[in-house]
Amino acid sequence: MKFLFPTKESEYGHMLYGCLKEGFEKLGNVVDEVHRENITEKLIKEYDYTFLFSVTSDTVLKQIKNAGGKYLYMDKGYCRSKGVRLNNLEGYVRISINSWQPLKYLHKFEDRADRWSEIRSTRIRNKNTRWRNGFTGKFDGVIGLEPQETIGEHEGSYILLAGSSGKYHRWQGSESPQEFAENTIKELRKYTDRPIIYRPKPTWSDKKPIGGTIWKGDKDNRYSDLLDTDLYAVITHTSNAALEANFYGIPTMTLGNSIVKSISSTKISDINNIYRATVEEKNSLGRSLSYFQWKLREIKEGLMWIHLKNILEEELNES
Repeated sequence: MKFLFPTKESEYGHMLYGCLKEGFEKLGNVVDEVHRENITEKLIKEYDYTFLFSVTSDTVLKQIKNAGGKYLYMDKGYCRSKGVRLNNLEGYVRISINSWQPLKYLHKFEDRADRWSEIRSTRIRNKNTRWRNGFTGKFDGVIGLEPQETIGEHEGSYILLAGSSGKYHRWQGSESPQEFAENTIKELRKYTDRPIIYRPKPTWSDKKPIGGTIWKGDKDNRYSDLLDTDLYAVITHTSNAALEANFYGIPTMTLGNSIVKSISSTKISDINNIYRATVEEKNSLGRSLSYFQWKLREIKEGLMWIHLKNILEEELNES
């Protein structure tokens, strides 16, 4: 297969390209690097897939769609240990075939636990506060993906609305983060009077409080601490915050194609009867997503290609 990697002046981008090129080409593929400014629809048509990294590549995405091409979306991994991603071959990146999340193909790996056994114990965030009733889970001061039992129907008081960045909303072609939050809160108020905590994306520069909510938009409001705030539910569009909350034992509502869509509620009208995933449902999803998250070292070794080759061929054959 032939793969196109649009690049920009980024140390991490060049590192990712180097890993993809070595790992894919040693197994008979071709991976070419071309600067984003030189990408054209005509060029895209010469390749089977175009790599996209992060929501900053929205211009190239439009070109791919216009050209009728296919893409492999890559972004920060589901496990995001601080300080590891940018310059370490042990850092994870996630991959999805021709979509924001690999929902279409998750079932392919739901019974394979070999990768999940390591990923489930990987640290995601440091945690300052303790788990409810003093239980700290298996991570002793950090948050990982070890599935916890979901809280009961009558537990939790607050709804946490976790926002995304402006770049993400532009990528999705949707309303601004502020409009999304305001509209979501307005709709929630039709069904519940529970107190709502609003935590926009900390790095989003245009964030501002919303009347009638508890503002947690300052950078010192750690998400890991908010997960211990007697929460009834966490609501997002597709933020990774939903994955962390759900596996931590808090019911989630996702209003877009989140990785945890299958084990979450998806309609605001269901807020009073929110879906509570079982530990086995979480483990099944964990087994699946572990094949769509790879260390740079594993990509360089060709492991990602070996495991996803059949899916990439299947997607091409659907054209």
